[in-house]
Amino acid sequence: MSWRDAVPLALRMLLQKDSRVDPHLEILRLGVEHEDVAARDITVTLVLDGALVTGTVISTDTWERLYLRQLGDQDDTLRRVVRDAVGHLDSAADTGRRRREIDQRFLHLRDVTHQAGRTRHTLALWRGPIAAVGGWSLGRPDKD
Repeated sequence: MSWRDAVPLALRMLLQKDSRVDPHLEILRLGVEHEDVAARDITVTLVLDGALVTGTVISTDTWERLYLRQLGDQDDTLRRVVRDAVGHLDSAADTGRRRREIDQRFLHLRDVTHQAGRTRHTLALWRGPIAAVGGWSLGRPDKD
C-alpha cells in the first residue's frame, strides 16, 4: 500500500468515534509502514498497564527482520532455519513484494526501555497491541 492509499485510512481513523485505537497513534504507525515517509527515529513513550514503554517506532518489516535475526542468534539449528527465512524475506524485499498484509493490531519498537515503578529493563525489540496503549507521548521521559 502506498502512502497515498494510507491517507484515506488515516482519515477514516480520525473520524471513527467508537474506535479503541488512538487515531493519532494509528497515523504514526501508518506513517512508519511506508518507506516514502521520513518517519525515522521517532521515539514514543507508551503507557501500558501502569508501565512505561519507550522506544523508536519501526515498521512491521523492520521488526520482523530484526526479530528473525535475534532469534537466529539463539541456536545453531534455529539459526539455519531463520537464515533461510531471512533469505526469503530479503528476496521478497528485493523484488518489491510484500510477504502479506500488515497486521494493523500491533505497534513495533526498537531500543526499548520498559519501566514499571523503579524497575527498568532494556530490550532490543518490542511488539504489542496498539489497542492496549492507555496513553502515549512523543519522546523519552526525563531521567529523574
